[in-house]
Amino acid sequence: MSNRFTRVFREIQSEIKGPDGKMYYGWWNVAAVFPCVIFIFSTANMMLQLMYPAVESALNLSRAEVVSIYSVKSGTAAIVAFGAGFLIDRWGVKTILYLCATMTMLGFVFFHFVDGKWMWWLAGIPLGFSSIPLLLATKTLVARWFNRRLGLALGLAASATSISGMVFPVFFAWLIQTYGWNNGLPIMSLAILFVVFPVVYYVVKDNPTQEEVRREFGSEAAKPRTFVKGRLIEETQDDTGPSFSNILRNPVFWVLCVVQFFIGFVDQGFTQNVTPFLVRDLNFTLYAVASTVSLSFVLGFSSKIFFGWFFDRYSLKGISFCYVMIAFYISLAFGIQGLVTL
Repeated sequence: MSNRFTRVFREIQSEIKGPDGKMYYGWWNVAAVFPCVIFIFSTANMMLQLMYPAVESALNLSRAEVVSIYSVKSGTAAIVAFGAGFLIDRWGVKTILYLCATMTMLGFVFFHFVDGKWMWWLAGIPLGFSSIPLLLATKTLVARWFNRRLGLALGLAASATSISGMVFPVFFAWLIQTYGWNNGLPIMSLAILFVVFPVVYYVVKDNPTQEEVRREFGSEAAKPRTFVKGRLIEETQDDTGPSFSNILRNPVFWVLCVVQFFIGFVDQGFTQNVTPFLVRDLNFTLYAVASTVSLSFVLGFSSKIFFGWFFDRYSLKGISFCYVMIAFYISLAFGIQGLVTL
């Protein structure tokens, strides 16, 4: 077993290097994904949930009216998603990242002026406008640079949400308690201005060179691998892939769509309502809720890296049991009555 993990570790070390012997630039792009996801995507999601109890009291709204901002945000994201992929291909990843950062930053500032139900709902539009394009852009960026280690690279990129969840919830709770629910996000807009924009400008690189493409996607350096089975592009002489119409005719595609819909339905139905339930109904403090959120993300961080590796090892069929695990763990929420059970 130890020899196997040693071989795996050496394989990862070899894949870090690019054709020039230095670190493969794709890993720099993976690193650049972190501040983009943390400050554009994760900050909005986590702070909204922590703001719900204060908004419910300050604006005298029902709980359904408060959490409806997420429906507005998700609805906007669903509409924008139809054209997001086309715009990424046409304008490039960096342009989309700039656009998402700008929209989110302005959306954060808008929260300072929210004083009623309709303004509260309206604030969800710019957040939804940028969320799906951001995720598509970051995943496209990683997919352009990786094939043999696509699972590991995507797992590392996805762990950005877990890192932000480990570090920031307690800080966000402090911002809300100290500066008010409508000033926390405007303050976080400074991170987009002074961190995200410089990272996108100086670090993100849209397309690899021909040498880098040959190393990661071609037959060069295709030494026997201990466990890599998850590549999306096999090393064949045929450069053509399945057409979009063929994908639509594949029943597996539609099964995955239905499964993802129900997973999102249950997951968001739970997560968007749990904070006001804990604070308003069970009398949890906001700091206690934020601490449990951080703990959950600590566990999520290792799992995302693990399942990235798991994809490389067993491909899609090997991780199908993840759906069963999701259903099982969400069912545990029925027993929440206090801090220990949470």
